[in-house]
Amino acid sequence: MMSSWLAFLLIILAGIMQGSYFLGLKYMGSWKWENIWALYASWALIIMPILLALGTVPHPGEVFSLAPRSAISRLLLYGVAWGVGSVLSGLGVDRMGLAMGVSVLIGVQAVIGSFVPLVANTPELVLQRKGLMVIASVLTLLIGLALVAFAGRERERSQPRAGNHARENAFATGLAICVFSGIFSAMLNLGFAFSAPVVKAAVAVGAKESGALNAVWAIALFGGFIPNAAYTGYLLTRNKTWANYTLPRTSLCWLVGLMMALLWYAGIILYGRGAAGMGQIGAVIGWPLFMALIILTSSIWGFVTGEWKTASVRAKHLMKSGLGVLVVASVLLGIANWS
Repeated sequence: MMSSWLAFLLIILAGIMQGSYFLGLKYMGSWKWENIWALYASWALIIMPILLALGTVPHPGEVFSLAPRSAISRLLLYGVAWGVGSVLSGLGVDRMGLAMGVSVLIGVQAVIGSFVPLVANTPELVLQRKGLMVIASVLTLLIGLALVAFAGRERERSQPRAGNHARENAFATGLAICVFSGIFSAMLNLGFAFSAPVVKAAVAVGAKESGALNAVWAIALFGGFIPNAAYTGYLLTRNKTWANYTLPRTSLCWLVGLMMALLWYAGIILYGRGAAGMGQIGAVIGWPLFMALIILTSSIWGFVTGEWKTASVRAKHLMKSGLGVLVVASVLLGIANWS
């Protein structure tokens, strides 16, 4: 059985990885958004999950015959819903900026992805100390999110006036996109939280418990690939950007897409291992911790890459306060894990 400390650290590392993969959107070179996103999605949602499942689950085809068909279908549908959120996340972050966009969509994910498993899987814990600590932690996370959101809004207002109306429209549109992205994106954790029948089927065919999760991710992420492939394929055709893949001197773009996929997929694997190591409450405690670390990491990257260079002093103070509150939320989740 994995120790609570190791499980906690795995989720922290997972959050750092996933909070960093959006950086690739800043280094697309001559490619457009659909070029880099299609490459990332192909590797992270199809190639890597299938290869890992084949390497860790003996006779993976038998999993489909042993697991209830309804469980497979639900997991696939959770993946499709998450895929819709994944597409929206790229569009929302592109409009709102790394720090602000990721903070909004991750905050919504944290609430839905944590509270639904808490009520559905462990309702007896809701009014106990552990459950109350989780609720307090998520509410603290939301306070941090609100501060980050105000900071992002203040940053927009402190920009030069030229083109301000266009930025206002981009902000409002990006905010709506990120909220809906967060709702749909939380479905991935729900798929994980309710994946016990598929895990049992994978163990029955000879997989270790840690390897059995790879079968879960392979199914869910295959579902997630469907909307990603449909939308990026549409954009590549409409914008006639298929040809960008054959442009000279784009080797860095290919590498960036691969690194985005590697960071994202490694993060989801580590999250699964860490949350599983926490036991039945793992999807409840691990998910908001995972989200908090993603927000912290992406926000720090926002500062490093110059998103806040021209922001007002007030905006920077609000952002730093928000990050501090997110640290407190992470500590509270740690206390909940060990209580």
